[in-house]
Amino acid sequence: MYFNGPMRSGIVLDSQALLNRGYRQFQKELAEKLRELYVGAWEYPNFQGRSNKLAFDVDNFQGETIIPRYLIARYFEGQELGDILSEFRLPADIHPAETQEDAGAPLPDEMIEEPKAEPAPMVEDDKRSRRRPERKTSAASFRIEKMDVFLYDYGYASCIISGQVTAHKDLTIQEYRSAVEHISSALPDYTELFQSTIAKIAKVIPSELVVVSFHEGQPEAGGFWPHTTLKKHMGELFWVHRIFSVPCKDQVEFIRKKTECRALVYSARTDVMDDVSLRSDMAVFPGHGNSCVVYTKDATPDWNAARLRSVVRAKNVFYAAMEDLDRDLFYLNNEVGGKGHSSDMDFLDRQAQYMSDCLTRVNFLKSVYDDYDNQLDPQSIEIWNTLRRVWIMDDMFRAIDQKVTMLDKAHGRTVQRIATLQSKRIGALIIVFILVALFAVIFGLLGVFSGGKQGAGIGMPETILLAFALIGATLLAMRLYKGK
Repeated sequence: MYFNGPMRSGIVLDSQALLNRGYRQFQKELAEKLRELYVGAWEYPNFQGRSNKLAFDVDNFQGETIIPRYLIARYFEGQELGDILSEFRLPADIHPAETQEDAGAPLPDEMIEEPKAEPAPMVEDDKRSRRRPERKTSAASFRIEKMDVFLYDYGYASCIISGQVTAHKDLTIQEYRSAVEHISSALPDYTELFQSTIAKIAKVIPSELVVVSFHEGQPEAGGFWPHTTLKKHMGELFWVHRIFSVPCKDQVEFIRKKTECRALVYSARTDVMDDVSLRSDMAVFPGHGNSCVVYTKDATPDWNAARLRSVVRAKNVFYAAMEDLDRDLFYLNNEVGGKGHSSDMDFLDRQAQYMSDCLTRVNFLKSVYDDYDNQLDPQSIEIWNTLRRVWIMDDMFRAIDQKVTMLDKAHGRTVQRIATLQSKRIGALIIVFILVALFAVIFGLLGVFSGGKQGAGIGMPETILLAFALIGATLLAMRLYKGK
């Protein structure tokens, strides 16, 4: 089993600065620094530089994305996994709640019964008739064998928790699926470990490469970032996607389990529930909440079977980011659509900057998303496109595009309003200077600025020079004001 869930990290990096500096070199330096300070295997995506110079080759059929697939990852396995779980007092074995009701909300007061008196000891003769009701044991348990935490540069992180599921009795496919779903509901207990890993990375990244970090206090007031959802529930899972990995010993078992395990997956789109595998010895069923890969152990390379979980991990993070963006755009459009502050130029200027930052973030995320699948191998592309249809992501993108269009128009109106107010102020300023210049010329001609008792008024040349000086000062003030 592989459990994958996205979360917010609360830290956004300056990707443009990283690209100019050397993104992969920075990743290497960051990994080395983290290895010196903290336990665990710190890794970064190592794109294979091929000696034959081919961007795509038979080793993995993948190209290199403009922005690396993730910034940095922390892996726990073996003794290091045991140590970190002990440090946070977390179990390596997960036993889900016995019944769904046990994990639900508490009952209302009027439904809580008073505790009953303890029954008398049972007699051997009537054990069957008077046996106390036993608590149901969990149908299955999960033992964690590996835990991976991935950090991305645009404010999100992801985890993959892998291990073995042990059934404690014979289970149907539906019962097994239900037991695994109950197991995944216990994974939020590991939130503190995720938060600790993210905080460690945030401390090591140089401040000049950080756009915003909610780990070092709140960002300054004003602008887009203090109002985003990125600062909320950092390190807490949005949801958990369950990936069933079913190895088979031969082709006969593969054909049987391929048919049976399809029932582990369900989809909002039943028309896209077909096997999308490009290999005859592997079956891949991407789904909504659950996905499954069935493969022949000795015939299918490991990296082929791993394609499903790597694509789900990337898709999960993009989905969480787009969902947050959709929410931020909705509230921002609602805010800028309200009346008031229409004549406050400072407020309008801050609001315009706020909208500009939001639009920049949307465009960046969409460009990273659009580039990601351009560099995938054929099998991953099939999974990627199927997940997009199964998760009905086209509706989300349409909703985001509509809100972006509305925000772009609101931004244009705000900028136009600022320009109108600025023109009015500049017009008033020009009138004031013209009046001052006019009075200066009149007073000069009348001799107001004469010196001494017998001094005469200043001459015409001085008056003209004064007028031109005032006009020059007016033009200079206009230029500075427009620049501001």
